[in-house]
Amino acid sequence: MKVNIEEKLEKLIQSGNEAFDLLLEEVKKPIDPDLPDDKSRNAMKAKKECFMDAQEILMAIHKIESQINGENENITEEESNSFKAGFSEKFAKK
Repeated sequence: MKVNIEEKLEKLIQSGNEAFDLLLEEVKKPIDPDLPDDKSRNAMKAKKECFMDAQEILMAIHKIESQINGENENITEEESNSFKAGFSEKFAKK
C-alpha cells in the first residue's frame, strides 16, 4: 500500500512540474504594447495569477517531496507558528 501511495505522489510531482512549466511559459510571454489599456491590464492580472499559481504549485511540490523524505513534521510546525497575534487579537475574548 505504501509503495502505491509513493508512486502516486511521484506522478503528482511530475504533473505539478509540467503544470509549473506551462505557467512559467505564460509568465515569460511579452504583453503586446499595442493592446488597449483595459486589455493590457487584464493581461497583467492574468500574468500575476499565473505567477501566483506557479508559486503555489512549486510550494506544494516541495511539501510533497518533504513528506516522502520524512521531513513532514518540521513543515507542519512552521505552518502552525506562522500566525502571530496582532494588537487586537491580544485583547480578544478567548
